[in-house]
Amino acid sequence: MRAAAFLAAAASTAALVVVPEFNDTAPHWTDTDGNRIEAHAAGMLQSPLDGRWYWYGESKKTNDLSTHGVSCYSADTVAGPWTNHGLVLTQQQIVGTGQPGPFVVERPKVLFNNATQKFVMWFHLDDANYKYRRAGVAVSAAPAAAFEYVHALQPDGIPSLDMSLFLDPLDGQAYFIRSCDNKYAGISRLAPDFLNTTGVISTHPVFEGMALFRLPNGTFYIITSHLTGWNPNPLMLFRAAGKTLDDPQWVSLGNPTGDGTSFNSQPTYVVRYTPKDASVAPYFIYMADNWVHAGPDGLIDAGYIWLPFNFHDDGVTVSLEKRTGWDINNPFGAL
Repeated sequence: MRAAAFLAAAASTAALVVVPEFNDTAPHWTDTDGNRIEAHAAGMLQSPLDGRWYWYGESKKTNDLSTHGVSCYSADTVAGPWTNHGLVLTQQQIVGTGQPGPFVVERPKVLFNNATQKFVMWFHLDDANYKYRRAGVAVSAAPAAAFEYVHALQPDGIPSLDMSLFLDPLDGQAYFIRSCDNKYAGISRLAPDFLNTTGVISTHPVFEGMALFRLPNGTFYIITSHLTGWNPNPLMLFRAAGKTLDDPQWVSLGNPTGDGTSFNSQPTYVVRYTPKDASVAPYFIYMADNWVHAGPDGLIDAGYIWLPFNFHDDGVTVSLEKRTGWDINNPFGAL
């Protein structure tokens, strides 16, 4: 299994297997060159231009911020194999901030703007002491090309830390969600060009590592975590009783893993995946980081935990089961 690392392809069944890195006994995920994938706090996008999946993430978690940027990988499926496109945003591109740098660059997320035909990246931009508290914005005409840095801002005039983006699959509206000065979480709509926000529309008691998603029936969900630094904690899953994110009326569904450390994971993104086999229904994938328990050296060995959300027949229960491997074309079946 170590040779296969991330993707295990079984010729007899054409299985595409994701092997989560729950602890330091799991193999590290590797790209098509055999190198470790370094794309943490991921944002995932299926490009409407070519149908490929693009995985954006923080580069290797070294102690030297000057080496930090945003990595990009691409593949035909979320199970890979993943091609490394290098850094699409570097420290040298972040200019005009009034700060000396180098900067903390975290949680990059990318959306495609149909109106401008641009790929728009947002990321948490900070100083080494986490006092700058901005979001950074960059754009590109191609998903794997270098992004052009646009600006840093405190969205809606509020200091911003952990953050994410969400593109509503039903109406095409884009949203920004973030920890507001680590005092509460706020949701804002993005402007039509996705380069700014247009005002806070709803708030929630503080959390981080947030990932919004919406079912085809219109129900909103958010998976998130407590604030415990790099250490894992019990996940929090909420379902909206309201019809919009202006008044979501979040209802707590508890910790879908049932595990005190959520299998050593913290959420970063959720994607809806449609298997190539039309007989298998689309489903949602929980994408998370194992920050300090994926190798003997802690953060520098950070790994990835991806699992399928299981929406149970009772219409209420949603769970994430710990599985050492699962097939993206048969996510709840036996291997």
